[in-house]
Amino acid sequence: MARVNGLPPGRSIYDATPTTQSIAGIKANIPVVPESQDVDAVSRAAKEISSTARTDHQRIDLTDLLSQTSRESSYSEVPAGWPALLTQEASIARPMPDMVMDSQRQMQAACFCGVFPEVELAWASVDNMLYVWDASRLSVPTKWQEEQAICCAGLTKPKPNVFQQAVQHILVVCTTVEIALVGVNAKRDGNGNLEMTLINLEHFRVPSDDVMMTTTTCTPEGRIFLGGNDGHLYELDYRNRNTWLKGRCNKVCYTGRFEAFLPRWTIFRRATPILQIVIDRDRQILYTRSHSGAIMMFDMGGSRPGSVTKKAEMPRVLVDTEKGQSPASSALVMIAPVPSSESADIHLMALTADGRRFYLSTQPPGTSVAAAPGRRAPSVLRNVRSRSAIPAPQHQGQSRSLNITVALYEQGALLLADTISENNSRVVLVARDLTTPPVGISTGSGPGLREYVTVIDRPTGGEVLAFGAQALSKPLLPVMDNTIKSELATQHVTPAQHFMVMTTAGATYAHKLRPVDVLEQILRENRGGQLEQFFALYGAAEASAMCYFLVTAKQKNEDVVARARGALLDTRLTGEATLPVNSGSHPHPAIHNGGFYMGEVVPEGNKPEWSGGQRGLHLYLQRLLQPSWDDKLASADSKANPNSLMPKLSQDTLQELASRLRSLCRFLTNLAERKKEQRRKAKAKPISYFGHASLGHGFGQLDSRGRPNSAAKRQRLDDPVNQEEDRLREITGLTSRASQACFLVSLLISRQLPRLTSLLEEPWCKKVASLSLKDVVCSKDGEDAMTQLISVLLDQHQASPGQDDQGLASQLQEGCPAYFKEDDKIYYAANAELRRAQTVQGTARQEATRAALEKLVKVARTVEVAHVLPLLAQLGAYDGMVALALAKAKALDPETMAAQQSEAGRQARERRNEECYAPVIQILKYLVNNNLQEGTGAVLNQQGGLPVAAAEEAKAGILWRATSCTDVFFLDQLLAGLVAARAVPELIKVSQAPGMFTKVQRHLLKAGGLPANTKPSLSVTLPPLVSLDSQQVSSLEMLAKIYIHAEGNDCLEAAAAVFNALATRMNGYGNSNGVSLQKRLELFQLAVMQGQSMGSRSVTSAMQTNVQLMEIQIKLVGALTQLQASGPLPHGAPADLAVRISALQQGPQPLVDLFNQYAAPYHQWELCLYLVHASDGVDMSYVQQLWDLYLKQGYDLPGLQSQDAKCAQVFQRLQTVAENCYPSGTALPLDHLVVRLEQMAAGQWPARLSPLDDYRCVADAMVKACNQEPAVVQQAYNDLLDRCGGDPSKPDVRAPKQRMRVLKSLHSVLIERRNEVERQRSYLSYQAFRTKEKQELHEIVQSCQEYKMEAQRLGLDEGQQVQQLFDELRAEVQHALDKIRRV
Repeated sequence: MARVNGLPPGRSIYDATPTTQSIAGIKANIPVVPESQDVDAVSRAAKEISSTARTDHQRIDLTDLLSQTSRESSYSEVPAGWPALLTQEASIARPMPDMVMDSQRQMQAACFCGVFPEVELAWASVDNMLYVWDASRLSVPTKWQEEQAICCAGLTKPKPNVFQQAVQHILVVCTTVEIALVGVNAKRDGNGNLEMTLINLEHFRVPSDDVMMTTTTCTPEGRIFLGGNDGHLYELDYRNRNTWLKGRCNKVCYTGRFEAFLPRWTIFRRATPILQIVIDRDRQILYTRSHSGAIMMFDMGGSRPGSVTKKAEMPRVLVDTEKGQSPASSALVMIAPVPSSESADIHLMALTADGRRFYLSTQPPGTSVAAAPGRRAPSVLRNVRSRSAIPAPQHQGQSRSLNITVALYEQGALLLADTISENNSRVVLVARDLTTPPVGISTGSGPGLREYVTVIDRPTGGEVLAFGAQALSKPLLPVMDNTIKSELATQHVTPAQHFMVMTTAGATYAHKLRPVDVLEQILRENRGGQLEQFFALYGAAEASAMCYFLVTAKQKNEDVVARARGALLDTRLTGEATLPVNSGSHPHPAIHNGGFYMGEVVPEGNKPEWSGGQRGLHLYLQRLLQPSWDDKLASADSKANPNSLMPKLSQDTLQELASRLRSLCRFLTNLAERKKEQRRKAKAKPISYFGHASLGHGFGQLDSRGRPNSAAKRQRLDDPVNQEEDRLREITGLTSRASQACFLVSLLISRQLPRLTSLLEEPWCKKVASLSLKDVVCSKDGEDAMTQLISVLLDQHQASPGQDDQGLASQLQEGCPAYFKEDDKIYYAANAELRRAQTVQGTARQEATRAALEKLVKVARTVEVAHVLPLLAQLGAYDGMVALALAKAKALDPETMAAQQSEAGRQARERRNEECYAPVIQILKYLVNNNLQEGTGAVLNQQGGLPVAAAEEAKAGILWRATSCTDVFFLDQLLAGLVAARAVPELIKVSQAPGMFTKVQRHLLKAGGLPANTKPSLSVTLPPLVSLDSQQVSSLEMLAKIYIHAEGNDCLEAAAAVFNALATRMNGYGNSNGVSLQKRLELFQLAVMQGQSMGSRSVTSAMQTNVQLMEIQIKLVGALTQLQASGPLPHGAPADLAVRISALQQGPQPLVDLFNQYAAPYHQWELCLYLVHASDGVDMSYVQQLWDLYLKQGYDLPGLQSQDAKCAQVFQRLQTVAENCYPSGTALPLDHLVVRLEQMAAGQWPARLSPLDDYRCVADAMVKACNQEPAVVQQAYNDLLDRCGGDPSKPDVRAPKQRMRVLKSLHSVLIERRNEVERQRSYLSYQAFRTKEKQELHEIVQSCQEYKMEAQRLGLDEGQQVQQLFDELRAEVQHALDKIRRV
C-alpha cells in the first residue's frame, strides 16, 4: 500500500491552522440567533418558561369548582357582538332522504332514527326496514330488511379474528324477536363518495327471548351491550366458531339471571325499560339509565378479563320532587361519565329535563381517589353535588324553562335539544366560561364553575332526534390535558369539536368554537372594542398565547396575522415589563407611621414582572414543548439487540413540532426587530405625543396617571424592558434550537434509528437511551450524543453506493446548524475523499488522501480522530495520522492549558489524550502486538489489518513522525503506550533516535517511581519503591533493557541498579499488583548478569548474596506454609505464623530478621544453617549447636523406629545441607560432624541405643558430604584423633572403643581415597595423573602405617583385626606404587 509522500512546494498539510467556523443558522428556514445558541442560555430560557407557566400544570378538581359556585354566578351569556360559540356548518346540511320519508309515510309499527358519528353515517328504521346513508353528502341509503319490526341499531368495529377482512364494521340490528349482526364494508372513492355494502352474517343471530331491546352501546374493542324493555342489561357475545356449550353468537344477561329461567307470568315486578347505556372507559364502569330514572352501576375491571359485575343501583336520583316542579321536568334525560381529567371524586353526571344536573360518585364518603393511586373498584352510587337548572335562552323575547329531550356531554361541552314548540326544538350549548379564573388552590376562594349558555347560530329545523360527537382526529402533537383549563391548554393542538345533529328534517353538522377561533373571527371582522374586551376577559397572557398560535399556524389569513402581530406590539393590550412593587429603594410606609418594620422578601435579583405578551409566549411555547419535553427519545427493544433502540417519539409529532417552532422562531425574530424600532421611535417623540396617541404608558414616558416621569424613573422603567428583550432573545434561541432538535430526531427516525443506535458504542448507546428531548436541546451531553448519531448516519450514508454525499450534509446543515456546523460539513467532505481514495490506486490514491488530509487538518477540532485513523492507516498515510492527532490537540488546547499544574490543566491533558493521542497509540500497539485490540486498533483489525511489510512501514512512519514532533504530552503518551504494549524493540529504536535517549530515560524513570533526573547507580542508594503497579514495573524493566542495549559500563551498572530496585521493592499489604518472591529472585539474577558483564567482582559478589538470601527466603516461606498446614507449632513458637508468612511474602527481609524472626523461632534449623553459610563472623560453638539441633530433629522424626532408619535420616540431612554449603568452613564444622556421627553410630548420641554394625556408614556419609573428597574427610578424622581432649569446648574421642571405631571409619575413607585416585584418570592428563597418583598412594601408605600403630597402641581385642585391615590396604597400595615406580 502506497504511502502519502510529498506535497506541493512551500505547502504542508500538517502546518495548516485549524479553524472553528460554524454556521449559526440558515436564513431561509432558521433565523440566525448566534448569541442564543449557547447551551447555558438555552437552558436558562427553558427554566424561565417552566417557572412562568407553572400554574398551567395545576389540577383543579370539578368538586372544588362546584363547592365554590353560587347560584347567581353560575351561568352567563356570550358577550354581545361576539361570534356564537356553536356554529352550524351550512355547507353540510342534508335533508332526510326521500326514500326514508316515503317509507315513514307508510309506517305501520314504529320508526327510529340515529347517527353513527364515528363513520359519519345516519340511520333510520321504519317497521322492518333499516336505512343507512352517508350524512356528509347527498346519497342514496343502503337498505336492510328484517322479518320483524326493528327497534334499535348500533355500530361497532368487530373483535379481531372473528370475521373476514372485508367486514370493517358490524351493524347490530335488534328486532322484536331477534338480534342480528350485519357486516358493513364501506369505502370512499376518489371523489369522496361512500360505497357501502351490507353483508348477511347468517350464523350471527340470536333470539331476543320475548325481550325488545331499547338501546345498544358498543365499545372500541367490539363488545356489544344491550338494554331491554324488561329492565335488564345484556351483552351479545360472538366468536369465530361454535363450542359444545355455546354457539357463535349468544346473549348474556347480567341482571335478573334467575328470572330468566322462570315463565314471564310468574314475574310480578313491573319492568322499567333501559333507555341509555354509557361506559366510563377511564374507570372501567358501565352505567344504565331506565325509564323510571333508576341508575345501575356495573364494574368492568374485575379480576376476570371481560367480566361485568353489578355493584350498585340508585332507584331515584331525586328523592323528592322540588316544589313547583312537575314529574316530567324532573325526569332524567341523560347520564354521562365525568372524565378522570376533570375530577377524581365525581364520576357520573345526571341531567333532568329542566336542566338540573346531579353529580354522583362510586366511592364511599371520605374516600379520596386522588390520594390513593391505582384503580379503586366501585362500590356505591351516591349523590355528591347538584347544580341549579340551566337557564333557557330567550325565545322570541320570552323567558321560559328548558324542556330537554335529547342531550350529549362530550369534552366539557353539554349539547341540549330544547323543545320550543310541537315538532320543533332548538340546539343549546352549555360550555365552560374560560374567561373567569377557576377556584384558587391555596385559598379555596373564587367564582367556582361558570358556564356560557348559547343557542346555535342558525335554526336546525324540525325536532332534534339524536346528537353524535365526531371522534377528534388524533392530534399531531401530544397534549397534557390535566387541568380545568383543558381547552386553553390544548386548543393549539386539538381541532374544534364537531357534532352531528339528527332532526326530523335531516342531518346537519355543528362545531363549537374554541377561544382561539373566537379571537380569529374578532381579528378578521376587526370590530372596534371587541379585541380589547377579549384581552380583558381572557387576560393578556392567554390572549397573547392565542395570538402567537394564530401567527404561526399553517393555514393563516394575512389580515389576521397582521392584526395579531399588532396586538402583540400594543402595550395597551399586553402591558409592559415592570419591576415588582417593593423592588425600589423607598422605605416601607410603616416606618413613616412610626411603626416597626420587620422587613419583607427581597425579589430574586429584582426579577421583573414580564408583560402579558411575554408571559403569553411562555405559555404557548411551554404548551408546545411540555408534553414531549421530558419523554425519552428511544428505549431498548428487549426482543432484539439491546443496543438497538426503538424510537418513542412519533416522527409526525416531531415534524409538526419542528415546523411550528421554526415558524415561531421566524416570527419572534421579526417581532424583536419591530419592538426595537417601536421603542426607538417612541423615545424620539415628545412626551405630549403619548397623551394623545394613548400608547399605554408611552414606554416609560408617562406614569399611571398620564404625568411625565422623571429621567431617573424612566431609566428605572427601561431596565425591565431591556431585560425582557434579552429574555426574548434567549427564548428565540431556545425555539430555534428546539426546532433543530426536532428536525434532527425526526430525520434520524426516518433513517432507521434502531439500526443507527446498534452501530454506536455501548456507552453512547446507553446515553442515547437515557436522553429526553429536553436533554438534546439544553445539555452538552445531548448535543454530543446527537453528534455521534450524525456521525454514524453519515458514515452509513457514504458507505452506501450511489448516494449523494453532499445532499444529506446540506440537509443537516440547513435543518440543524446547531448540531451540524460548517466544520462538520468539511469533515464529512474529507471523509468522502478518503472513501474515494479507497477505490483508486497509485497517484490518484495519494492525491485523494492528501486532499482529504488538507480538509481534516483545517477542521481538526471537529474531527473524530478515532474514526479517521484506521482509514488513514489503510491508505498508507502513516505520518499523516500523527499530524492529524497533533493538529487536533493544538486546536483543542490553543493556550496549552495542559502545561499547567491545576485541575484545568489535568482536564486539558485528559482531553488531549482521549480525543487525540489515544487513537494513534492504539493503532501503534496493535501493530506491535496483534492481540492488543482496543479502540482504533480493534477497528483496524476488523478491517483486515495491514500486511507484514506495511505494518513495519506504519510503525516506522508513526515513530519517525512522533520522535520529530515537539509535543511533549504526545511523547509521554507514546512512551506509555509502548510500555503498555511491551514494545521493547520499538522503544529501543525510539531511544536511539537523536535527542530521544534522555527523554525516554526521564519518562521511564518517572513512570517507574524513580528520580527522573538522575541515572540509577549502585553507588547511590535509590529511594525505596513501594506498591508498584504493572505499568510502573514494565517501565522500569524496559528501562533496564534499554540500558543493556546502550554502550558503556555505566549503563550496565544502571541496569543492575534498576533490577536491584525492582527486586527489593515492597508490595504493601493488600496490593493486588505485588511481585512474587520468585520474580524477585529472577531480578536479582539479572542484576548478577549485569555485574558479570561489567567484569566487576564486587558488584557480582553483592548481587550473588542477594540471590542466595532470596533463595533461602523462598524456602522459608514454603517451610512455614507447610508447617501452618500440618501443625502443630514447635513448643514456644510465636502463634502469629500467618502474619509472619504474609510479611515474608511482601519483600526481601534482612538476614538477621530471617534468622531471628522466622527461621529459628519455628525450628527451621536447615534454613538457619543456610543463613549461617551466607553470613560472616558467626561463633563456631553456635554453629555446632545448630547442627546438633538439626541432626537431632531428623533423628527424632516420628515414624523412624530402628537405629538404622534414624541414622539414614541424619545422613540424608547432612547430605542436603552439604550440597548447598560445601566447602564452607563456617556452615560445615567437619570435625564436629565427624564426632556426632560417630557417637550416633556407636549408639551414644543423642540417645543410648545399640551401635550400628556397619562401621563404613559414617565415612561414606562424610565423603558424600564433602563432594567425594576423602582427603578432606581424612583430615577431619586426623584432627579428631590428635585433639585427645586438649580443647574441652570441643568433643573428643578419648575412649579406646570410640577411637577404634574411628580407625575403622578411616579405613573406609582410605579406600575411598584410593578409588578417587582411579577416578581422576578420566579427566587428568597422563603426566598430571602419574604425579598425582604417586603422591596420593604414598600418603595412603603412610596413613595405613600410622593407623595400624594407633590400633596396636589401643590394645583391644579387635585391634588385631583392624591392624590386618590396614596391612592389607597398605600392601595393596604399596604394590601399585611400586609398579608405578618401575614404569
